[in-house]
Amino acid sequence: MIKPKLLFIIGMQKSGTSLFNRMLMKQPFITNPFLPEGASFWGDLPPFTPIESPCGQLYQKHKGLKGHALDSGDFNKKDNELLHHRIKNAKVKTPILMSKNPYNSVRTEWLKKHFPEAKIYAIVRNPIANIYSLLKKYDDRNSQGIGPENGWWGIKPKLWENLLNKNKVIQCTQQWNAVNQNIIDGQTHIDRIIDYELICEKPTEIVKIVTEEFNLNTSIAELPRCKSFNDEYLYGSRLVSKNQELRRTGHFNLSELEEDIEFSPLTPSEIEYINRHSRDLWVQLKSKCMQL
Repeated sequence: MIKPKLLFIIGMQKSGTSLFNRMLMKQPFITNPFLPEGASFWGDLPPFTPIESPCGQLYQKHKGLKGHALDSGDFNKKDNELLHHRIKNAKVKTPILMSKNPYNSVRTEWLKKHFPEAKIYAIVRNPIANIYSLLKKYDDRNSQGIGPENGWWGIKPKLWENLLNKNKVIQCTQQWNAVNQNIIDGQTHIDRIIDYELICEKPTEIVKIVTEEFNLNTSIAELPRCKSFNDEYLYGSRLVSKNQELRRTGHFNLSELEEDIEFSPLTPSEIEYINRHSRDLWVQLKSKCMQL
């Protein structure tokens, strides 16, 4: 059996990682055997306070102070053998094995230590749109998926407890900044940084680049241009995520989607706050993004 090449997708939750994952899973040369987000493979269970091997045990070793973050100092041979054993047991027959896991956004150094030949693609998104989508997880009416734990939802960067705030706009802005700063800091380990907008506009072109970077001479499944929902913070949205709609219908283009507004748009002062505190980092990220 030919050993598959590895592709890891990272990025802040609600940034477009699931959309990109679904697009790639439509391709005949890629398999993601560790769905939905590789939690059982990486040991990220339970999600926000994990205990399983390897990442959960490392989380517990640091008493949660490092959150989901790991670096090369957390590498050990036993974990390396475990992860490679799990890959072997997946028995993937396609040229590429993919895993999408947002938590790896804060552990790229550790990730590359285990898999130096792997390619890492980071998905990034306009902070106002990304933070707006994150805020939905704190709405008490949102019964979709796992809710917040002790006032927190999603990736925990180092010293995440210092970011807790009753005002979730402030908290989510600080979380976005911390996670995406990890992406900037870990860019030497990252092969591509891709803007959500580009995934929506030119999905087929991006997939073609994947085949080129993995030296694959193969046909690809064409993908439709998708509607970007980066402006929904201006008009409001339903609570059910767009990813759930993709899962339900199997269609990527949601331009005809009609929504009952359940979640209010951001106020001008909230937009101004997010922009003021995240604009410089977003400019940095955009300058690193893949261009077509």
